[in-house]
Amino acid sequence: MKKTQAFLVMGFIVVLALAIGFYMQKEDERSMRIKVEEMLSSLINEKNLSEIKLNKKIQDKERFIAYLSASLSKEKLINSRLAQNLERSTKRFAVAGQHKKPIELEKIIVSSLLEAEGRILAVDKQNDLVVVNLGAINNLKNGDRLSIYRGDSFIANAELVKVQNRISAAMILPEASNKDLKVEVNDTVK
Repeated sequence: MKKTQAFLVMGFIVVLALAIGFYMQKEDERSMRIKVEEMLSSLINEKNLSEIKLNKKIQDKERFIAYLSASLSKEKLINSRLAQNLERSTKRFAVAGQHKKPIELEKIIVSSLLEAEGRILAVDKQNDLVVVNLGAINNLKNGDRLSIYRGDSFIANAELVKVQNRISAAMILPEASNKDLKVEVNDTVK
C-alpha cells in the first residue's frame, strides 16, 4: 500500500509540476501578446499621424496649385485684353493710313497684379520656396536677391530661381534669415 501511496504522491507531484509549467508558459504567452498588441497600437498611431501630416501637405500643395491656376487665369485674361486692344489699334492705324486723317486711340488700360512694393503670394515651407508678385516687368532676373520684411523687421533673403513676366519664384537663403520669424504670405519684398 505504501508503494501505491508513493506512486500517487509522485504522480501528484508530476501533475502539479506540469500544471505549474503550463501556467507559467500561458503567462509568458499572455505577457508577450500584450507587448505585441502595444507595439501594434503604437505603429497604428504613428501611421495615423503620418497620414494626417501627409494629407495636410497635400492640401497645402492643392491650395498652392489653385492659387497659381488663378494667377495664370488672370494673366491669360490680361493678355487676351491686350491682344484685343492691339488688334483694334492695328485696324485703326490701317484705316487712318488710308484716309490720312488724325486718329484718336482708345484708352488702353493695362491691369496689373503688381502693387507698389512686392509681396509674398505663396510659401512652400517644405522646399523653402516663395512666390512673389514681382517679375521681369520689374527688371528682375534669375539670380537676383530679394529681402523679405514684416513691417520693419527683417525676416530673410531669397534668391530668384524662376522669373516670369509678373511673378517669380525665389529660394529662401538659410544663412541670412531671422531664426525668430518665418516667411508668411503678404510679407514685404524689397
